[in-house]
Amino acid sequence: MVTNLLIIGKGDNIITMILDNLCSKGEYPNISIYNNLRLPVSNKFEHDLFKIDLLEEVDIRESYSYVLGVYQPQHKIKIVESLRPEMKKFINIIHDGLDISRMSKIGNGVLINSKVSVAAHTTIGNFVSINRHVSIGHHSVIEDYCSINPGCNIAGRVTIGSGTTIGMGSNIIDGIKIGKNSIIGAGSLVTKDMPDGVIAYGSPCKIVRANE
Repeated sequence: MVTNLLIIGKGDNIITMILDNLCSKGEYPNISIYNNLRLPVSNKFEHDLFKIDLLEEVDIRESYSYVLGVYQPQHKIKIVESLRPEMKKFINIIHDGLDISRMSKIGNGVLINSKVSVAAHTTIGNFVSINRHVSIGHHSVIEDYCSINPGCNIAGRVTIGSGTTIGMGSNIIDGIKIGKNSIIGAGSLVTKDMPDGVIAYGSPCKIVRANE
């Protein structure tokens, strides 16, 4: 069981998600939050079951386990590239009682919220965030740093490239490939492959502009 957990990044709603997942497992480590990106903080980090400290500076070589406290892929990438923390210290914080196949593979630093289903032979990369009520079909690949928003349905044999965000309530049909560093807007129906570095949305989903 983790005794000291360092949340690296902004926090806000993502910290609520982290604490809820820990509570679901009956785990209550001491929490330290390091807002190294100096992003605005609108929520107070208080919880009766956790000891929470806000840190201005931190030595990441100390005896912490890590999790990223940010949701946007570009913020995740910036933190990892700038701090270069030890990968082996990143833990997965996964809500208890999910429907995740034991034949799937999950990387490090993964955050999965409640009511998520992951089918067999799916691969989830490092630093992936999956929000509530998401279904991921068999033999799919979710690459590093992706963020999957609530209510998405991802069919079998789908590949989502690293650093891509899938908007709330989107549906991706079987066998689709979505490129790296792209954004699929909320409520989209993705019926054809999408390239790297685009913003696309609609039903059917169409490219709107480059994701610069």
